[in-house]
Amino acid sequence: MHQDWNLLPLVPTNCLRLLNSSKLTEFIAPHLSTTLILPSTDLKVVAMGKSKEKATGTPSSSPRPYLPRNYEIPERTSLLAPPHSQKRIELLRQRNHDLKHKVSELSQSSEQSNPKDFLWLRQEQVRNQEQQYQALFEGLRESFVNGELEKEVFLSLASDCWTKRAKLTNEDVTISRQRARILQELGGAKRKVEPDHAAAYAELLANIWRSHETPAGWESRNQHEHSYWKDALHHFYDAKDPEDEDRLWCPIIKEYGSPPYRTAAHIVPHSIGYSNAGYLFGEPSQGAKIIWSLRNGLVMESAMEKRFDKGDFVLVPIPTDPGQPSRWRFILMNEKLRSHKMDVLSKYKKIGDLDGTELEFKNENRPANRFLYYHFVSTLLRYFRYEKPGWAEKRVNLLTGKIWATPGPYLRKSMLKALASVIGDCEPSEEVFDGVFDGEHGKPPQEEKLIAQEILVDREQRVEDEKFELPINM
Repeated sequence: MHQDWNLLPLVPTNCLRLLNSSKLTEFIAPHLSTTLILPSTDLKVVAMGKSKEKATGTPSSSPRPYLPRNYEIPERTSLLAPPHSQKRIELLRQRNHDLKHKVSELSQSSEQSNPKDFLWLRQEQVRNQEQQYQALFEGLRESFVNGELEKEVFLSLASDCWTKRAKLTNEDVTISRQRARILQELGGAKRKVEPDHAAAYAELLANIWRSHETPAGWESRNQHEHSYWKDALHHFYDAKDPEDEDRLWCPIIKEYGSPPYRTAAHIVPHSIGYSNAGYLFGEPSQGAKIIWSLRNGLVMESAMEKRFDKGDFVLVPIPTDPGQPSRWRFILMNEKLRSHKMDVLSKYKKIGDLDGTELEFKNENRPANRFLYYHFVSTLLRYFRYEKPGWAEKRVNLLTGKIWATPGPYLRKSMLKALASVIGDCEPSEEVFDGVFDGEHGKPPQEEKLIAQEILVDREQRVEDEKFELPINM
């Protein structure tokens, strides 16, 4: 569902302060009052799964200006990394300075300016800054592992690195996926004055992101489809209270609760896209069936669903006898929540009280191992960024004896390597990641990296719970 369709100024007012040329100021000023109204005349939103519809063509809130953030790495921050990392960052900064100079030359030469040159330079700028933050993160992590940086300082700086890397990656992926469309619209823009590719590009990407919200979410979620899936999930797990059908069972906290406090949660999120889901699990044409499979869902307490989405906890298998329903155990990953009070009244007073407890279902139906394995792996990769080597084995083995008790052919091996590289900045070890298969008809490494980047962007956006904006002031 498109959540806000407000107006968007093409160029931020504060850009004028950065322009020394009166001619440039005179040229760009007319665009400051230009607004973008997204094409939504034939779009409708179905509210609450009912047949009542309302038009979404009218903006629901006041205009929100686009204000690009400063993504330059402060000198005092880069100095916390080892000398070899500082040198690498400085070389990338010099390269970025050269790119900015080329952009400036291109914008001042209308005869040589064309969309292909502009888009190439823009993507190079984005990738350069992403590489700077990657070098910074690797340097900070090395300082932390060597005991030269306190954990709280490292966590704060590393989290900021990954937030910015995700925003930069979002733009990089969008350019790669939508290159033909961007070039067509930039080249076809008719203006009375010389073409302003930067303003047109900012307008176009804002349109794309507001339409899709995530780069992989080309298949918008249908509310009727979700409502049907939710009702079917309640039946699949026999979640309704026999004494009060409005109350639903949560297998994690092992209690019935009213609908406002229960959610039908996807394990593999819909937002990663059908094609990506199909490729991940080795069924390229079955992406939609994978996402909407009842075994890709769980009924759980609403606050727990949000924590599950963020990776605050994982569900790991408990070994069972052949032919028996699978058993699952709650493992707390975010240690900051151990003493956090439960969000609802429960026999469990603190979230840490759930750590190591077994889920309790009302029938023999269970979520699929491969979907919970995906959630486990993607969560583990995210935590790998911030912990010292050997942390995962100690944390998960502490209760289960193995990193994953029921190994199987769950995920495409080449994609797991791509996910490990993009999400965790690490190489997957055979000991930790053994639920993979060597799939046929694999995609080229660059395409798999794009898929992994899309998944990274989707996950970081859901964790941060905010919209993406253009990260570099053009």
